[in-house]
Formats: sequence, structure tokens, C-alpha cells
Amino acid sequence: MNLRRRLLLALVGALLATGAVAQGTFNYPISADPEHLDPWRSTTVATRRVLVNVYEGLTTLDGLTAEVVPGLASSWDISEDGLTYTFHLRQGVLFHDVPGVTYEDREMKAEDVEWSFLRYLSEDTSVSQHPEYLIGLQGAEEYLAGEADGVSGMRVVDDYTIELTLKAPNHRFLMDLINAYVVPREALEALGPDLSNRPVGTGPFVFDHWNRDDELVLRANPEYWEEGYPIIDGVRFVNVPEATTELLMYREGDLDILLNFPTGQLNSLKAEFADQYHEQPGLNVRYWGFKMDEPPFADNLALRQAFNHAIDRELIWDVLMEGARVPATLGVLPPDIPGSDVEGYAYDPERAKELLAEAGYPNGEGLEPITLYYFATADDAPNVAFQDMLAQVGVQIVLQKEDTSTYWTHIGEPDVKLFLSGWSADLADASEVLDFLFAHGRDDTHYDNPEVNALLDQARATADPDERNAIYRQAHELIMADAPWIPSGYSKISYLLRPGVEDFQVSAAGTYRTPLKYVRLP
Repeated sequence: MNLRRRLLLALVGALLATGAVAQGTFNYPISADPEHLDPWRSTTVATRRVLVNVYEGLTTLDGLTAEVVPGLASSWDISEDGLTYTFHLRQGVLFHDVPGVTYEDREMKAEDVEWSFLRYLSEDTSVSQHPEYLIGLQGAEEYLAGEADGVSGMRVVDDYTIELTLKAPNHRFLMDLINAYVVPREALEALGPDLSNRPVGTGPFVFDHWNRDDELVLRANPEYWEEGYPIIDGVRFVNVPEATTELLMYREGDLDILLNFPTGQLNSLKAEFADQYHEQPGLNVRYWGFKMDEPPFADNLALRQAFNHAIDRELIWDVLMEGARVPATLGVLPPDIPGSDVEGYAYDPERAKELLAEAGYPNGEGLEPITLYYFATADDAPNVAFQDMLAQVGVQIVLQKEDTSTYWTHIGEPDVKLFLSGWSADLADASEVLDFLFAHGRDDTHYDNPEVNALLDQARATADPDERNAIYRQAHELIMADAPWIPSGYSKISYLLRPGVEDFQVSAAGTYRTPLKYVRLP
């Protein structure tokens, strides 16, 4: 045996012994680029899909059960009164080694957690869009208001221990910490605003490059703390805005997964790729939202209810969209979430006409045409059907499709009165929807009902699950009575996965939450 062959066999043997067999790159389609990659301002599935592979929080989600499990914290203790959480950090976790960032100490420690968390507590939305993750800490409101230099409820005990103390019990706290990422101060100091384009964390993948509207590439982190992972060499997020193009690329082997099915082809593709098709209930809700503080919908409940009764959700999702979603005939919560069993608005065009008259617009007379804004990657068919159904009761809807890069900012502006949106819960808990979309005017509808706010605050501090869910159901009924939305459809998680791909873990949270570090390629 010649020397070259002996060396080659020795190398292969070493790789097999360590499990470090090259796996290649997982090719993952995205219908639109993320708006940014800022860890403190992530609000959409598009950003989160990338960031969950680069950044980590003290807690994380189990990829299959969607239960809260240890992340950068290996464990935690909770005081008897439910207020103080003592987190014990993993030792030896390193921040990514990337060009342009120099560290005094690259190991992630408690002071890094403290610094990252303090930055979440900002009223400046260009800095943070999630002060709610940590606002429940003692002293957080004073810090947020600029009345204190620090947060009294956040204490670094030692390098690997941090203590967080709440003002009141909060059953959501461990859930919120999933998305409160730990970021190295040195990365922000070195990169400044460019950290929003070049994320630096502790996660299983390291940012490599981003060619806008083309591809975003992550490579495996060779120093990742979880031994043996990631298995694949990297992830390539491929920008594929058209479902037909995505299907063609999947057929040709250029993609390892297909997430978007061309309109009218779902059933035929399910039959064609029966051994590659996967489906399970999801926790996303799609809806049309009213701007609750702008005319004509502000202070006109009858008008909002009329719109709700005018929409045939079953026709849209069961017929036009071939069962792509479950028609939202109940309320704002997906059916698998406790508290979802409230009465929805039945399709009843005659009742819609009666309510239009009560609203002051008999047969739609006197009501100016209303523009429905929807994002470019959404299917046209449901929105065209929405337009037609409202036309049948006398309401003129103008459709306006907008580029996704500007859409999510625009719909918060006063000129947008009616818009398409959606929300993906991470866990089957009512707070995952209600706290983010209906509490204290936080969402783009600007819905703000003091009675609902009080119920949500009460539920957040309620430890008993049955008692808590009863409170959420009461809040849900009030929300539905106010009709700030037209619920459209509840998600099904449907996708095609290339034969031989293993350990693509999908929970009810959706594919965007899949921990790609476990994926194996054929």
C-alpha cells in the first residue's frame, strides 16, 4: 500500500472515530430576505429563522415538544415565592471568532448576559423592540425611564451565575428568555450598526455572508459547546420569492426542503411526493387587522363586525387554497391553545348587511373605498376572495401588495387602516398570542382595552394553569366581542423534505424554529 493511500485511510478512520464526517450544506428556501439580523429587534419569522441558529438565550425550545429547556443556562433555581430565578451558566461557551471583533475574554459569562439584557430595556425602537421580555424585573421600569443606572432585580453573582428577581410572579418568564439572546459587547462596539447585517453570537452556526435577494450563508461553528454538533457544514438560505420556482429547484435537487406550495398544486404534490410530504397542526394564526385608532374602524364596532360576517373562511381555505390552513371559524387563538374555544363570526352576508346599516353605511353607501395592504409573499387568492366577498355586501376594497422589506414598518403607520398579518406562537399557551397582540396597544392594530389589559396582567401572575386558562378565555371573549381582527386561518405545518434528510425536528412552533444543528444529510 503506497504512502498516499495509507494517509487517506488514516484520515477517513480518524473522521469516522470522531463522528466528524463532512455532511455538506443544507439548502433552505426563504420567500423574502429578513428585514435585518438585529437580535434586539427581531419581530418576524423571517429574522427569527436565521437568528435562532446564530444566537442563544438562557432557555430554549425543545425541537420536537416545544417545551422550555436549558440553553446557555445549564439549570436554574426558583425561589419559593416564584420571584427569584438563579441561573447557572454553562462553562466554556465561546462567542464566535469572526473577523473585525477582538475579545478580552471570548468566554460567555454572567456580565455578558447582564449587558445584553440591559440593552433590551430601551424605549428607543431602533435599539430594542422587546423591553417586555424583561420589564417584569424589579427596577426595570425605573431603568427604562432613565431613573436608574441599573436594574435592581438583575444581579451578577459570579462569572457563571446570574440572579433575576421579578416584581410579581410571571408564568411567561422562562418563555420570554428564549428570545432574549446573549450578545458579546465587543461585537457591537466593533461592528456598530453593521451587527444588524453580521450577527455574532454563541450558536451552532457562524454568519458567513449575505448577498441580498440571493443567499444568506451560515457555516458550522467548530467551537460549539454542545459536543458533536452541528452535524452539517452549514446552512444556505436561498431567496426564492416564487413558489413555482421553489418547486422547480426542489425537483432539481437544489433545495433540501420545500415550504411553499404553488396555489392549486397542494393536493397533486401531496400525491406525487407522498413519501416526502409532512403535515402537522401549527400555532400560527393569519388575520386581517383593523387600525383601531383610525377611521373608519375606530369607534365603529358594527362596521368591524360586518366585515367579519362577510368573509367565508371555509371557501377560502378548504376550497380555494386546498386545505392549506384550517379556516379560522373560532377566535384569535389557534385551536390547540387552551382558551381557544370561543365563538367566532359565522359567514352570514345578510347579517353583514344589517351591521353595515347599523354602522351608518347601508349597502356600503357613504363608505369610501378601503385599501387592504398585504405583503408580497402572501398568496393573492385569499385577498382577492376577501375583496369579492365584501363587494357582495356593498363594500369596495382596493388591493395593495407591498414589498416585504417595507411592509412591516408601513402597516404601523396611520395611513394603513386594513392590513394582512399573522403571528406564530412558540408554545401552546394563550399568552403567546394575547400578550403580544392585544395587551396595552402593543400590536399594529393598536388595540387597547383596559379590561383586557387587566385580565392579561392577572393571568400572567397566576400560577395555576386551569385558573390561568379560564382568565385567558375570558379575555379572549372580550377581544372577539371588540372585533379588532378578522381571523382568517390557523396554520398547518406542511413541507416536503428530501429523502435521506434526518433529524429535521419540527414542533408546533413551526419549521422556522427547527434547530438545524441536529440535521443530518444523506
